[in-house]
Amino acid sequence: MNVKAKIIACAVMAASAVMASANDGVYFTSGNFLVPTQETDISVGKEVLTITIGKDNYARVDVYYELMNHGADKTVTMAFEAAAPYNAGAPLNATGAHPYIHDFTVNMNGSTLAHRNAVVAARYRDGKPELNFSPLDLNQWKDASQAPDTIDVPADDMLYNAALDSLVSYAYAYFFEAHFLPGRNIVHHTYRYRMSYNVGQRFTIPYWLTPATRWANHQIDDFTLRITADEPTSFCLTDSVFAASPFVAEGHSQTYQLTDTYGERMLYAKVSSGDTVRWHGDHFRPTADMCVAAPQWERTNRASQDLTEDKVVVDSQGNEYRYIADCGDSYFVDVQDYGLVKKAHAHIETRQATKGQGFLTVNGEETKRVNVRRRPTTRSKVVARLTLSPGDLPNAYRCHGLVQGIGKDNEWQWYKVKVGGQTGYVRQDLMRWDSILSE
Repeated sequence: MNVKAKIIACAVMAASAVMASANDGVYFTSGNFLVPTQETDISVGKEVLTITIGKDNYARVDVYYELMNHGADKTVTMAFEAAAPYNAGAPLNATGAHPYIHDFTVNMNGSTLAHRNAVVAARYRDGKPELNFSPLDLNQWKDASQAPDTIDVPADDMLYNAALDSLVSYAYAYFFEAHFLPGRNIVHHTYRYRMSYNVGQRFTIPYWLTPATRWANHQIDDFTLRITADEPTSFCLTDSVFAASPFVAEGHSQTYQLTDTYGERMLYAKVSSGDTVRWHGDHFRPTADMCVAAPQWERTNRASQDLTEDKVVVDSQGNEYRYIADCGDSYFVDVQDYGLVKKAHAHIETRQATKGQGFLTVNGEETKRVNVRRRPTTRSKVVARLTLSPGDLPNAYRCHGLVQGIGKDNEWQWYKVKVGGQTGYVRQDLMRWDSILSE
């Protein structure tokens, strides 16, 4: 029996120190391509996929298809499959409707198509989804809340069959009968789905592109991707699938083609409200799926707050910037905002808290008052206190080291600081470390 491992975080920066594990995030579902349930000679002539990053934690999807029927009239059963949520605490919906997909519509040649739902098995081969659209018998297949107490259902996106003593990952399917006329047929498809998130990213929007190859031509002859947002935001997109042509920013948006220290290429886009980032390609044959996601390096995310080592760009004038990635002949950096520093006039240094480098501020999400102790243990004398007043910017203190706690406090690491002439230690989780001093 093969049990798939759900990956919550999109691989925006592979092998990053802040990559989240499955238990550190919530996966709701992925967007997907409309597919035939059986082999067909119908091909995909054109697709315009528009994804809107909403301000209500939902992504809106609007897809325009031109499907080409080169034969006589025919009716094809089409399907839309949505993976079950993971870590979301959502029980199985026996009606087959996904709990985090709303406003699902399909219009074909000007007529609205009715759909029916079912729960189906999501099967995996060579790590890629291969769907069997036969509905599961939910009298036999049970989720964790319905399975016998003696059975450990390892994930909430799995079902157990006592008669078969077997587990299966499941998905929700939407079926509709599509009548194809000879020649071009226009399909307009819309829905909303809840954006996932994890400890390293405030939102992720996974979307499956590879099912497009299930149609007769195994590609999209003319493909356009449009990404827009209801309010100003930033996102990343691993662009290996889109290497054939560049992204184009419309309106006041800005885009950067980045390469991280592991050689992963990605698009970074800073999008104004209502603006669009667009990509177009002919004979598009996706070999991987995509994920539109918040940057992992945002200072507001939890993973960034736990960093104790980082790279810094130092220019010829001695100015320092947080290093994010390479961008052609420049470094892509951050201080108060993102920008570029020419490589010819700068170099990279690594800063580490363990070496007494960087700066510390009180972690306002954890506390407003921090005790500085003479030794790295809560049993030691308090020699100073750091406070964070409401509405005030936190004071920054130079980091003088990072050491393991002693005695019963050895499960914690402690920063070494100097405050008012006193040298002492503060618990790591109560402070935020930064590689540079931000103004």
